[in-house]
Amino acid sequence: MIEGEALAGVMLGYGASFAFGCLLGSAFLWGLWLTVRRLPTADHPALLMLASLLVRFTITLAGFLLLARMAGWEHLLVAAIGFTLPRLFMKHRIQATLAGEDPQV
Repeated sequence: MIEGEALAGVMLGYGASFAFGCLLGSAFLWGLWLTVRRLPTADHPALLMLASLLVRFTITLAGFLLLARMAGWEHLLVAAIGFTLPRLFMKHRIQATLAGEDPQV
């Protein structure tokens, strides 16, 4: 059984992994948003989408690989859960905006 300060350290580590996953998810969606905004004016939209996808995947996978090597699979799992949170948040906001409602956080 983990006691006092050790438990606090473990929970802090999981919290940091979750926050790192949220950061990776936000960066992934931000890159997608920038790409979609540039598509109408792009000379080669397919090439832009492909390059954006490769850059976003590379950054995301490098972040997850770094976390897996430094902290282990448990932290990787927590980060993966955090990675999905920005997507769910943005989906909720977009659906509420399209329905004409004020999105509640």
